[in-house]
Amino acid sequence: MSGTQTFTTPAGHTYSYAVETGENGESVYDLSRVLQDGTFPIGTVVVHPNWELFPKVEGLLNVQFGKGSGTNRHERTDAPKLGDMELPYVVGSHLVNPADLTAETDNGAAPLLKFRKQMLGSAFETNSPAENASPDTFDKVRDLVTALVTTYQADKTTPKREATYTKFLNAQRAEAIQAQITKLDDKAQALALYRAELVEKLNGYKTA
Repeated sequence: MSGTQTFTTPAGHTYSYAVETGENGESVYDLSRVLQDGTFPIGTVVVHPNWELFPKVEGLLNVQFGKGSGTNRHERTDAPKLGDMELPYVVGSHLVNPADLTAETDNGAAPLLKFRKQMLGSAFETNSPAENASPDTFDKVRDLVTALVTTYQADKTTPKREATYTKFLNAQRAEAIQAQITKLDDKAQALALYRAELVEKLNGYKTA
């Protein structure tokens, strides 16, 4: 894990963080909020390239709340505590587009990331239903994730981590394509057999 560093969000909030490399090249951020009264642990946010094998939009990043399983939020730990009293934990994951950070804004303010689906909160980290987070929680998370993605992009280790993650995805892509090839081979064999049966039937009619 790297030494502790800090970043400041567009809203002026300061967070400290340490980042380590996950098993497949993910950037795993251990985050704390820095306030006048001290530093308060927030939780973990994981950032890595889009997990989709054949994405329609290139360049997206996946932001996952909590560390652990990439597919099951109930198998994650240390979900960030950025919510309210009712739903203190932020859960789930989101695909975001870093291109949002270079877009022009109407009022000249710093651009923020756009989220394509609802932000979710939960009363407990696991085994608790996810519900729509409050607008205040959404604003807080968007502010944090915007700064975190900027930090991720500026990290000199990111290209190496992304190469590792791409290798991880390529293995899955190869399996998916091989499955398609096998399916086509099976279909071709079935068609070849069916054709041979028809030819035999045709020849029988011709010689009858």
